[in-house]
Amino acid sequence: MKREIIIMGDIELGGGTLTDDFISDKTLAKLISELAQKKHSVDLVLNGDTFDFLKCPYIIGDTRSYPRHISKEVSLSKLTQIHKAHELVFEALRKFVGKTENHLYFTIGNHDHDLFFVAVQEKIKEYLGKKKNIHFRLNYHQHKVYAEHGQQYDFLNKIKPDQPFHTYGKKQILNIPWLSFGLISRFMVIKEEHPFLERIKPLPLLFSHHQSLVKKLSWHSLKYFLLSILYFPLRHYYDPTYNFPKEMVRELYRRIKKVHWDVDAIVDKFKRKRKKLMKNNRVLVLGHIHDKYVEERDGTVLIHPSTWRDEYLLDPETKKLRPMPKRYVKVLIDDNDELKWELVEIPGRREEFNFDDVAKDEVKYIKKAAEMEGHSLSF
Repeated sequence: MKREIIIMGDIELGGGTLTDDFISDKTLAKLISELAQKKHSVDLVLNGDTFDFLKCPYIIGDTRSYPRHISKEVSLSKLTQIHKAHELVFEALRKFVGKTENHLYFTIGNHDHDLFFVAVQEKIKEYLGKKKNIHFRLNYHQHKVYAEHGQQYDFLNKIKPDQPFHTYGKKQILNIPWLSFGLISRFMVIKEEHPFLERIKPLPLLFSHHQSLVKKLSWHSLKYFLLSILYFPLRHYYDPTYNFPKEMVRELYRRIKKVHWDVDAIVDKFKRKRKKLMKNNRVLVLGHIHDKYVEERDGTVLIHPSTWRDEYLLDPETKKLRPMPKRYVKVLIDDNDELKWELVEIPGRREEFNFDDVAKDEVKYIKKAAEMEGHSLSF
């Protein structure tokens, strides 16, 4: 065999706080360790949102915050928390890159925009043994296999890779999407109040069972929207993080009106904008959307493998919460450059929860879920 390519995305390693949605350290570390034992070379592609810098608080002493001005110092502090919370995964990655013919690729997503900082890249390399086979890119493209996170096809979450930073107050700060500024400025308050509910899909069904959450989201959204167009541009005229893209007015109005807070499907837009990629590659993998999607046509397959963070599917009849399985894309390249792909599912061994029980005590069930995964929490 010539090479094996493993692609997984939306792992969202957080800082070990109440807003950290990743608890499958043992499962992921076991998989990566098994890849490190392969006799042939392996490309491991962590396809965006590997780290959840957005929902990781910045902690100084007893003070926790989600600053808008994200400097390299802020990002490095968050990375330290993430590493401490998920040392098992980092250690498995360290073993994987210890084999020089293996390669580890981090593609940049909207939750780990901080990877644009060279200092953050170097710190990750330091954690993993300062190996040269660690790469940070916007996409992976080899052996007719293409992978990128997918936020560039989502109107509200696309980043500016040619302008990843602003200069403000003589400091370099991240130029994250406007919606991300809204998340860290307003909606992390709701996430901390409802840390479990944000893990439940589909959102329309969740909202139908939790009207108070709908009211909170709608009020915070409307307030932030109005402040963004009427107040912030004047109050913070010289602050680039408060610039409001005028083309977003219609989109935000549509979402507030329809109580639509989920990520829009990106497949159709990707196929329209990336026709050449679709034509010249055999396997294309996107992340960003936390749903399974497979479309195979004319020898080409387009895949969303879904997410590795802790998520649940709400049954509309029984109100049971079923833990979502973890998936990754496996591609085998033989010596003749023949390609075989597989969407691998790791079956869950967790019990279901009852929605009403979870809604009454979300923290209790976050701890219970972590205990089932053998993951220790720090809060």
